[in-house]
Amino acid sequence: MNRNSERSKKIKRNTVRIVALGLLIALQVVLSRFLSINLQFLKIGFSFIPIMFSGYLYGASGGVVVAVVSDLIGALLFPSGAFFPGFTATAALSGLIYGISFGGKCTTVKIVSGVITEQVVCGLLLNTWWLSLMYGSSFKALLLTRVWQIVVMIFVEIVFAEIFFRRMSIVRKLKTQLLTGK
Repeated sequence: MNRNSERSKKIKRNTVRIVALGLLIALQVVLSRFLSINLQFLKIGFSFIPIMFSGYLYGASGGVVVAVVSDLIGALLFPSGAFFPGFTATAALSGLIYGISFGGKCTTVKIVSGVITEQVVCGLLLNTWWLSLMYGSSFKALLLTRVWQIVVMIFVEIVFAEIFFRRMSIVRKLKTQLLTGK
């Protein structure tokens, strides 16, 4: 009887995890393809939220799954140019960084270091490199034009993460409920 009860709880936790990750994937596709603020030389996007949240809830594996699957679905359903696997690799690395940084107890130091690492390595260096390869543009020239966007996004992401993961008890309660099934 005890074995069946444990098995039933495990199935329920797995089901809840799959549903939560599926919802986060759908949200990421919508946020990345349709909801961003585009200014003349600056794009403020919110597609980091589901990836960050999946890393917070399920660690590195959850962050990577949401980042990669949503990137592939978004590229397939709503292409904004030719598919380039480098951006998918960068998405995977972003999910991994958020999962490592935000999994477990979320502290201000982990938030700041995770966001800065993700934005500099993925947003500034890797994505700029992929763009320079795709379009034959100078890496240095692209890098200089992208610095301000990265600085703004670092600020936006740190503020978001600090408010939602450290200051809102409802998010912590949701995390407990999703992880324990209670």
